[in-house]
Amino acid sequence: MTATIAALKPEDAIKALKARGETLAPSFSWQDVYAEEHAQQLTVAKSAGFDILTDLFDGLQTSLAEGKTFRDFASQITPILQAKGWWGVQQVTDPLTGERRKAQLGSTSRLQLIFNANMRVSYAAGHWAAFERNKARRPWLRYVCILDDRTRPEHRKRHNLCLPVDHPYWDTWAPPCGWNCRCTLQSLSDRDVERMRGELKFTPPDDDFVAFTNKRTGEIRMIPRGIDPGWDHNPGKAGYRAFDAAEKLIAAPPVMAAQVNKDPDWLIKPLGDDFARWFDAATAGGRVDRSIVVVGALSDDVLSSLAKGGITPQSGAITLTQQVALHMVRDAKAGAGKAVDMAALRQLPFNLNRPRAVLRDRRDGALLYVFDSGQDPRLAKVVVKIDFADKGRPPGGKAQTIVTNSIRTAGLVETRVLTDKNTYDLMSGTI
Repeated sequence: MTATIAALKPEDAIKALKARGETLAPSFSWQDVYAEEHAQQLTVAKSAGFDILTDLFDGLQTSLAEGKTFRDFASQITPILQAKGWWGVQQVTDPLTGERRKAQLGSTSRLQLIFNANMRVSYAAGHWAAFERNKARRPWLRYVCILDDRTRPEHRKRHNLCLPVDHPYWDTWAPPCGWNCRCTLQSLSDRDVERMRGELKFTPPDDDFVAFTNKRTGEIRMIPRGIDPGWDHNPGKAGYRAFDAAEKLIAAPPVMAAQVNKDPDWLIKPLGDDFARWFDAATAGGRVDRSIVVVGALSDDVLSSLAKGGITPQSGAITLTQQVALHMVRDAKAGAGKAVDMAALRQLPFNLNRPRAVLRDRRDGALLYVFDSGQDPRLAKVVVKIDFADKGRPPGGKAQTIVTNSIRTAGLVETRVLTDKNTYDLMSGTI
C-alpha cells in the first residue's frame, strides 16, 4: 500500500490573516496606519478610492490556505488590479493635504512586497499562537537569522539570542523586524537550552536608538537601529488572538478543554485581554468580528459531578453571545443595584476560571458560577445552560448553529438562597 502524505494547512496563520481581513483599511501612505495597527488590519498604501483591498485579501487568503507561490498570487490578482485602474504610475490625490501628485500604484515589485509582508506577518501570528500554547513545555525563544551576505548587521548580532517567551524584549525585537526580513523565532524546551547552551546568548545587545518622524502625523518615535520604521513592535503577538485558540475548545473533548482551563498563563490571561476589548465593542452595539466568543471551560470537578448524574456535555467550552452581553449590560445600567457591575462582567474569563463555587440548579439543570461581587454582600452569579444551541458568526464566516455551554444571564444573589439543598447541588467550591 502506498502512503499519501499531504501538507497540513497553517491553521493559526490562516486565522490570523482572516482576522486582519475583518478590517480593510484603505490608506494613502504606509505611515497612515502604523506598527501594531498593521498586524490587526489589512491596509495597502495608495489604495483609497480604488476598491482593491477585498481583491488583495482574497488572493492572499487563497495563497496561504492552498500553499500558492507569489507567482500564483500575482497571476491571479494582476488582471483584476489593472481592470480597476490600480496599476502603474498615476496622478493621485492625497486625502490629507488635497495635493495631486504622481505615485506608484500596482507593479510586480509592489505585489511582491505586499505578498511577502502579509505572509510573514500571518505566519508570525500563527507562530506566536503556538508559542503561547506550548510555553509551559517550551518556555524559551531563540532568535534565528539566515546568515548570508544579505543579513542586516544588527540582526546578525541577535542570532542565537535566547530569552523566555514572556520577556519584554520580544515586544520590539520579534521578526519580521523590517521589510523582507527573513529572521524567525524558534521555541526551545529547557532540555534544548541545556544542549545548545554553548552557542546561545542570554543577554541582548545594547540598542542604539534612532529618531523617526512620521511625516503624516508628526509623531516622533525612537526606534532601535536595525528595525525598519513601522516594524518596531511584535507583529506576531499583535496579530495573535487568544479567541482563535479558545475557539478550538468548542470541538475538543470536554476533558481536554478542562485541562486547558487549568493553565491560566496560556489561555486565561491573554483571553482576558481579548475578551475585555470584545466586550467593550460588543456592548457598544456595533458590529464585532465574531458574535459568539469562548470565555472559559468546564473544570474537572464540574465534569465529574455531571458524570455522576449521567450527564456528558457535548462540549467543554463556555461561551457568550453579543446579544446576551448587551442584555447583561442593560441590566447592569438599569438594575438599580440588582445586577453584576460592568467591571466584573469585563473580567468574565478570570471569574469563571476561579469561581467561589459552581452549583447546579435542580429545576432546569443550569449551572451557576458564583463569585464575589466587590463591596456588595451578595454574590455575583452567571447562569450557564449546558449543551445550548446558539446562532453564532465566526470571523469572516456566516452564522451557524454552535452547541456549547452558553451563558444566558447574570445577576446578584444572596448566599442564603444558594444554600437551599432542595434547589441547588454544590458541584465545586464552597458557599
